[in-house]
Amino acid sequence: MAASFPSFDSRTVTVDGVNLHYLCGGSGSPLVLVHGLGSSAAVEFYYNLEPLVAHHRVVAIDLPGFGQSDKPLLEYTIDLFVKAVSDLMASEGLPRAAVMGVSLGGRVALGLALTSPEQVERLILVDALGVGPPRRVLAYRILLTKGLGELTLSGTARALRRMNPATIRRFWGWYLNRPGRVDSIWSNQRIADHGALLSRPEYRAAYLAALRSIAGMRSLRNGVVVEARLPELRMPTLLVWGRHDHIFPASHAEAALKRLPNGRVEIFEESGHTPQMEEPERFNQLVLDFLSSGDARGERRSRPATS
Repeated sequence: MAASFPSFDSRTVTVDGVNLHYLCGGSGSPLVLVHGLGSSAAVEFYYNLEPLVAHHRVVAIDLPGFGQSDKPLLEYTIDLFVKAVSDLMASEGLPRAAVMGVSLGGRVALGLALTSPEQVERLILVDALGVGPPRRVLAYRILLTKGLGELTLSGTARALRRMNPATIRRFWGWYLNRPGRVDSIWSNQRIADHGALLSRPEYRAAYLAALRSIAGMRSLRNGVVVEARLPELRMPTLLVWGRHDHIFPASHAEAALKRLPNGRVEIFEESGHTPQMEEPERFNQLVLDFLSSGDARGERRSRPATS
C-alpha cells in the first residue's frame, strides 16, 4: 500500500459493528472519494489518488463489503452505503467536503447530496448510476439470477487465476468493444488483484448482494434512479462521462445538465465507463480545476472532449 500511495495512511474505523477501511492523506480542502460496485478505493482511484492528494485532503472509502472493509452477511443498499460515507466523514471531523463518486459510488454520492446537502460542498459524478436507467447488459442479467450468478463469479475467479493476462485483456476488449483502451487499464497486477478478490467467497457474496439489491428493475424504478430529483442539487456539480460507456450512456449526463441548477458536463470522447483510469492526466486536471473554480458553470456548461 505504501509503495503505491506513499502520501496516504491506511486506516480503519468501526461503524455499527462494521470495520470500514479507508485511505487518508494530504491537506487543504477535503475531498471524499467513493468507488463503484465490486471495486475499492485503491483499485478505482489508482491513477488519481496521488495527483489529487497533492492539492487536497483526500479520504477514499472502501464501502462495506468491498476492498479491505468487513463483508458481513447483510442487505447492501444505497442507504447503507450513504450512511457509511456520512459516518466516515464524521469520524474524520469533516462536516462538509467535496464528494466524488464513480458508477455505483456516484449514486452513493448523489444520495448523500440529496439527503444531507449540508455535507456536500461540491459534487462530482463519474459515469454514475442514478442519473438515468442503465442499459440492460447481458452480464449483469446473468449475475442477477440466483444460482447462475454465483456460478459465474466463481468461474470468473478461476479464469482470472489461470488464464494468461493477455487473453483476459483481449476478451475484455472484445466485450467492451474497446480493445485499444483495455491494455492501458488492465495491467497484469490489476488482473491478479481482482482474481484474489473474487477468490474470496465473502467478497462474491457481498458483490452479488449489492448488485441484486440495487440493480433489479423494481429497485431502479423505486428510487435508485433519481433523475427527477436533480433540480434539488444546488451545489456546484460536475458530471464526467465516457462517450463509450456500455452501461450508462453519455446521453444521461447531457440530459441531466438541463436539470441541474449549477451543473457542468465533460464528455471524454475516447473513454468508456472509467475515464478516471482511461485518461487519468486529463481527468485529474479537470477535477482539480473544478474544485478550485467558482460555480460549476465557470467558463462553460458543457464541452465535448478532444482526443
